[in-house]
Amino acid sequence: MNLIDHLNWRYATKMFDPKRKVSKQDLELLKEAIRLSVSSYGLQLYKVLIIENNEVKAALRKASWDQSQITDASQLFVFVITPLTMIGM
Repeated sequence: MNLIDHLNWRYATKMFDPKRKVSKQDLELLKEAIRLSVSSYGLQLYKVLIIENNEVKAALRKASWDQSQITDASQLFVFVITPLTMIGM
């Protein structure tokens, strides 16, 4: 499978099993993949917050149109952008 085929295959997960957890090894692999991801000029104008606290996820669910994925997922990855004005651009 070539790169374009891989990109076309991707999809959004709509349901999570709240009883299952992402393993520590898989979580570290995901963190490394994000760290190595391509960004414009290598600036990576974002931070990634990994939310595991159930109270925080519940609060975020309220702000996310009550989507169950927010609280059902074992970890919630939140990509926070950094406005260019904050870094002097």
